[in-house]
Amino acid sequence: MSRARWKRTIWCGDLSSWTGTLQIELHQLELRYQALRAVEPARRRKLLSGLCETGQQVPVVVVAAATTGRYVLIDGYLRVDVLRSLGRDIVEATLWSLGETEALIARFHLEGHARSTLEEAWLLEHLAKDEGLSLEELGRRLCRTKSWVSRRLGLRKVLTAEMQSKIAAGQIPAQAAMKYLLPLARANAEHARKLVAGLCAQRVSVRQMGKLYAAYRAADTVGRARLCDSPLVFLQMEAQAERAAEGQSTGVDRLVSDLGAIAGLCGRARRRACAEISIEEIAVAQDRIGAAMGAARGSFAMLEQELLRRLDHDRPGATHSDLRAAGQGLGDTCDRASAQDLPQHGPGNSA
Repeated sequence: MSRARWKRTIWCGDLSSWTGTLQIELHQLELRYQALRAVEPARRRKLLSGLCETGQQVPVVVVAAATTGRYVLIDGYLRVDVLRSLGRDIVEATLWSLGETEALIARFHLEGHARSTLEEAWLLEHLAKDEGLSLEELGRRLCRTKSWVSRRLGLRKVLTAEMQSKIAAGQIPAQAAMKYLLPLARANAEHARKLVAGLCAQRVSVRQMGKLYAAYRAADTVGRARLCDSPLVFLQMEAQAERAAEGQSTGVDRLVSDLGAIAGLCGRARRRACAEISIEEIAVAQDRIGAAMGAARGSFAMLEQELLRRLDHDRPGATHSDLRAAGQGLGDTCDRASAQDLPQHGPGNSA
């Protein structure tokens, strides 16, 4: 059965035949699969804010454990972690009448693309090593090709244990690991190892990892060795250079930069809506999403109106069409990718 058909079958009514909802005390949960998820500090902060404001909106997913009164957590590890940090004792849960392996595979299909390639590799390794599924069986059960399964399992061989532990702990974002660290590790494993070791316990952003990768590609042999030995020194120098450049920038420079940032944020929001949020989460939060969209639309309309007004005032004879022609329409800026959205042409970025 194809993946699309599998999902249609679930959402046409079969899901209710093997689910039920209940309230579970946190001490009843068994967190067996926490290692299959990377820590995302930014997402945790947003979830913490949402839970404080509106409470738990989306239930976690559990299956019954072998011990009576115990449940194995399948999905919702971040929600449980945040609830525990808030001192809560109860979590709303959806109980699936499935085995653990079947539940993990079902979650894989239902969450779509809301996971990194590395997290897919962790899941595949668990299913292959601990559950004994072959490459052919994994491909069939996940509706993927054998080569797709093989490529992701190969990630565990490319990234060292130290790299994976820092990714799992959130010190290196999973997106940055796939986009920058993985190509570097494939090109020069020793340099990748030194760079990660040189970051020590420092938490870096996707943007900072991108700067390190770009500098590495542009440097000569000596420069690459120095960069990998002292990545934090490079990042500090970059930050100082950015602050100096910002002090010399004009108001127009900063305005153009702000508009570019708006375009980048729109692109990021679009990717999250398409890939990082499940259908269930969107349905539950549709009122909040609609309110946020309305606020964003109103704010941008006020910005556009002010820019058009200033243009007409400062340049007699100018019309609104002058500004729209220069920028292809301010309202269209959100639909175009910024420079940061463009794919890097480095080796291995298609992984």
